[in-house]
Amino acid sequence: MSQKEKRLLRLFKAPPAKDFTWEELLTVMRAAGFEEKCDGGSHYSFTHASGFIFKASKTHPTGILKHYQIMDAQDALRYVGEDPENF
Repeated sequence: MSQKEKRLLRLFKAPPAKDFTWEELLTVMRAAGFEEKCDGGSHYSFTHASGFIFKASKTHPTGILKHYQIMDAQDALRYVGEDPENF
């Protein structure tokens, strides 16, 4: 199993990981073909080649994602076809 698959499985595990970090999210989103852009402060836009845009805010000070952020990232990845069920 590749590192990309392991990270996706960790993001998609149920119940969601309580220690999934912002840096891990960036790695997963980049591997899925998203490019991030900081809209100012802690607000980021992730744009996929398909035109899909996903927005998220970096959590401070810990960098640990909240439950809703994990769910939003899962939805964005499913939309562009990056779902562990497809492996």
